[in-house]
Amino acid sequence: MSTTKDRLIDVSGDLFYARGFQAVGLDQILEQVGITKTAFYKHFESKDELIIAVLARRDRQELDDWIKWIRIRGSDDARNQLQAFLELLDEWFSKPEFRGCLFMNALTEFPNENDPINRAARGHGEHLAAAIQELAAAAGARQPALLANQLMLLITGAISARHQAGDLGSARTASEMARVLIGAQCGSEKTARAVAGKKS
Repeated sequence: MSTTKDRLIDVSGDLFYARGFQAVGLDQILEQVGITKTAFYKHFESKDELIIAVLARRDRQELDDWIKWIRIRGSDDARNQLQAFLELLDEWFSKPEFRGCLFMNALTEFPNENDPINRAARGHGEHLAAAIQELAAAAGARQPALLANQLMLLITGAISARHQAGDLGSARTASEMARVLIGAQCGSEKTARAVAGKKS
């Protein structure tokens, strides 16, 4: 059973993604959740604190969902799992509710690197890069950190191209480029080690 705090995080997260962080006022959130400001302040000191809570929850959820998805799509082969993430992007980009990346949107709206919201949003990218680097190492990449950085550039570039320019094929283009990079780092043979059951 969800609590009032859970509903605040879930409802505001959907609103922030659909309309933007600064475009959504606290009153809009409270109206949808059905609580008063007095009740809100029992859970959060400010809207900024709520935004940070939203980013923290979405960070965990999205990473968990991503890892589950690529394990299904890529089976037990780390190299296939690396490639599968780009396929996931293609499916995501085709959804009518696509509004870019929540974390990249947050960085755009809160560009000051000292802002706690900016730091929370950057944390997601760091967590994702670490997960990709772990897969790259398992796939036999000679330079896992370099490959992770290259794939992150492709991922963020594809998201921006889809969101800002409406390029529906950006994920497929990025996937083709990723295949070349993965091949260059991991060799032409399937050298990936089994990663099934590894703790994420």
